[in-house]
Amino acid sequence: MTRRLSCLSLSAIFTLVLAVPFTPAADVPLSQGAKITFEKKLRVKLKLDIDKKMLRPLIGDDIPAAVKEATGLTQKIEIATGQGVTLTSSFGPFKGEMTLEEVLNKICEDKSWGWYVNNAPKGDQKDGAIFLTTNSKEKGYKEGTGPKEVAKKDDPKEKPKDEPKTGDGDKAAAEMLTKAKFQMNTKQTEKAMVTLKEIIEKYPDTKAAADAKKLLEKIGK
Repeated sequence: MTRRLSCLSLSAIFTLVLAVPFTPAADVPLSQGAKITFEKKLRVKLKLDIDKKMLRPLIGDDIPAAVKEATGLTQKIEIATGQGVTLTSSFGPFKGEMTLEEVLNKICEDKSWGWYVNNAPKGDQKDGAIFLTTNSKEKGYKEGTGPKEVAKKDDPKEKPKDEPKTGDGDKAAAEMLTKAKFQMNTKQTEKAMVTLKEIIEKYPDTKAAADAKKLLEKIGK
């Protein structure tokens, strides 16, 4: 009896595993079909002359036909299961040259939808197919399955070391002015001029900068 229950349990688990849809983890290698879609279809320029149409003929005929003409490859574009994407919504026109990626983004932007390339196991007929969804975060990859974003190196939040903190400008400028006066008194005229110019450049709104201008004029006479 125990052995029979164990066999039934294993059978149930196996059935559940097969029922779970394939969802690649972040940064997993692309399947063959997905790789072809990303590398050979999405960024190729399509020659389009499509008037405003409902989504059904757009993704069922017009756009796949343009991909076929440009690449010689077929491309499936479908609605992801359980999504509220409506095939009767109208889009367009699409004229001139556009990439498949641009067309998909234009469609999705109008409705705050998303799309992803299906990264499926080998042998899956829908490997590399494009699915439209109502998740606006999905642009190329299903949410949570794409490559990790690399943080952009924006301007540093901290000020450069040679830039004074707010409120310290007057003090720093005054110290440099004292240094310049010492250089003048010790006959280091060229060094004094460099220091005075630095005060004017770095701390233009301070009293020390005004004094530095007067001293420069005096040296120049």
